[in-house]
Amino acid sequence: MSSLPSIDLIVNDVPRAVAFFRDVVGLTVLQEFDRFGELDAGAVRILLSPDALVPVAPAAGIILHFKDADLAAAGKRASRFGAKILGGPLTTDWGTESLFVQGPESIVVDFHRGLSV
Repeated sequence: MSSLPSIDLIVNDVPRAVAFFRDVVGLTVLQEFDRFGELDAGAVRILLSPDALVPVAPAAGIILHFKDADLAAAGKRASRFGAKILGGPLTTDWGTESLFVQGPESIVVDFHRGLSV
């Protein structure tokens, strides 16, 4: 069986994306350069860069789901760093409670608690 150790998100502004995931989401920055960032998201690393080794467009239509027991605190943290709250907290059809936040470059972050997604 394959595993998923990392996700590479193609973003134009790496420093801005690194700051969002560090400040709003609370991830640990492992590496940060003008054109590359790596963040620790637990079992998965999030890689950020403006290019890829294959032809690809910038990220769009991506929702990253992060478990968070305190959605009120997640919302306050997001607002404190200027992130736009898109919706919630709300109960999803599959039984989680979610708070959706606009991330960098059309990436959406779902802070959720309840059933695993």
